[in-house]
Amino acid sequence: METKLRFGTAGMPLVLKGRPLTEGIQYCSDHGLGAFELEWVRGVRVRKSDISKIKQTAEKLDIKLSAHAPYWVNCASPIEVKQETSFRNLWQSVKMANTLGVKIVVFHPGFYQDLQKKEALNNTLELLKQVQEKMLDDNINVFLGAETTGKKTQVGNLDEVLWLSKKLKKLKPVIDFAHIHARNNGMIKTKQDYENIIDKIKEKLGIKALDGMHCHFSGIQYTDKGERRHLPITGNKPDFRQLAELLVEKNYKFTIICESPLLERDALRMKQMVERLRK
Repeated sequence: METKLRFGTAGMPLVLKGRPLTEGIQYCSDHGLGAFELEWVRGVRVRKSDISKIKQTAEKLDIKLSAHAPYWVNCASPIEVKQETSFRNLWQSVKMANTLGVKIVVFHPGFYQDLQKKEALNNTLELLKQVQEKMLDDNINVFLGAETTGKKTQVGNLDEVLWLSKKLKKLKPVIDFAHIHARNNGMIKTKQDYENIIDKIKEKLGIKALDGMHCHFSGIQYTDKGERRHLPITGNKPDFRQLAELLVEKNYKFTIICESPLLERDALRMKQMVERLRK
């Protein structure tokens, strides 16, 4: 059971670019952040000599590790070579995650392309079943994290992510509030809109799904096609303060990873906003 609300960065704090991962984890600890997401979006690359250092540093400092799998995942594709690539990237990610003590591996499920949405979703489920089976066979103590996606061409609206989470015991939803906002034409306007999202998760998966739920947050620019680019949280939508009020009122113990261009600065802003509301 998660004991606290955690904030963290999606990758290395900008002030430490190029430095060892252990320094990024230490930075998060020094600044009161409780989480750190390893960015494997261009491949799972961790030096063998660093594995034990990363794991031990995170455990010692009580930093909850997550990881983002490579972008080259399209579980929905019926093309065999793309299925093989998707399986390989997810498997390499969860295998390394298990070694490092990472709790959840975030990934984008795929693209509809020319498929009907139901067919794309079923293809996604079948490939993820294969990954899950191998994870169970190899005692991989990690969860796959299906992220709510920001483009309307992508598999991964909230209903689809919750459906996958209900079907697969090794998969959890990753709630990217900015993506939900962008994909639905700026739908998050009030605190109630945030609450509606959380209530739907609770309705579909049960209240236990909210314990330590993994989330992403940033401001976002979007078009009628959905997500265009991530923005700083200040002065942009969705409004984090509305979510912060809900986090405090309901005492949710989420893990919120900042994906703003002002990475560590906005992660700290979110944490400080919550702290001010608590006072």
